[in-house]
Amino acid sequence: MNRTVVTLVGKDHVGIIAAVCNFFAENNINILDIKQTTVQEYINMILIVDTTGFDKGFDKLAEGLDQVGKSVGCIIKAQHEEIFDMMHRI
Repeated sequence: MNRTVVTLVGKDHVGIIAAVCNFFAENNINILDIKQTTVQEYINMILIVDTTGFDKGFDKLAEGLDQVGKSVGCIIKAQHEEIFDMMHRI
């Protein structure tokens, strides 16, 4: 299993989650876990996804999520789970 951590931050509005989930569905990426927090008008979301079925490579995944983010007015970033874990160790 190839696990990737995806983070999203931006101003909340209708359609953000739909756009992200549609991108994942269209690219054979499975959402394993999702956590969303909304504070006043801002959304912060973190997803753990399985990219085993995505054969275009990590760079294309990051580019695709960046484009989705631009289309919904949010910042969306992807990191390999191993790198994310190492960056957040104490």
